[in-house]
Amino acid sequence: MSEIVEKSDSKIVEANRPDEESSGPVAEYKASDAALKNMSEMLAADAEDESLRRYKESLLGAAAKGDLGNTSDPRRVVITEYRIAFAPEEERPDIVFSFATLEGVEKLKEKGVEMKEGCKYKFVISFHVQHDIVAGMKFVHTVKKAIFKNKEELMIGSYPPASVPHNFTFPRHEYLEAPAGMMYRGTYSCKNQFIDSDGVNHLELDYDLRINKTWE
Repeated sequence: MSEIVEKSDSKIVEANRPDEESSGPVAEYKASDAALKNMSEMLAADAEDESLRRYKESLLGAAAKGDLGNTSDPRRVVITEYRIAFAPEEERPDIVFSFATLEGVEKLKEKGVEMKEGCKYKFVISFHVQHDIVAGMKFVHTVKKAIFKNKEELMIGSYPPASVPHNFTFPRHEYLEAPAGMMYRGTYSCKNQFIDSDGVNHLELDYDLRINKTWE
């Protein structure tokens, strides 16, 4: 099932909201207010219009038939896997962290990520949506080293709940390139956040990124 609102790979230079205190790996569930009637209300509205009903069912996918994901879990968004995939010419296996449990989040924090300068890579993120639609979710990627700081906000999109996972790949068709040169080698502090249009931070990741001269 594709997302409800088309995703965008564009870079947003400035954040749309000021930084706030993190809510930790498991954010408090908060029902969305923007377009976000619950599933039954959304389907019941204009029920006599057959074409509109079918259109809404096509948008909601499995949720239209009652699949709201794992409703015993209070979280609305669950990030299950965080993958860094390298370009084929790098001849490197993907770096994969499973977030099925909080131990995976701790492993990323403790181990960090290492890359060779100038290598090409992309992010692949798998996640579940549960209970209700999540609207306008963004992947906020912040990197710091000494006086250097770069912050990007990547629009993931809006998704209905479902038992099957959704996947987000950035960039879709190309690859990012790690910085290269003596000045850019070293250890960077990274913070990743998954924030929806209500400002709910569904997961926050803190880890070190080490850029090396060679693969180690």
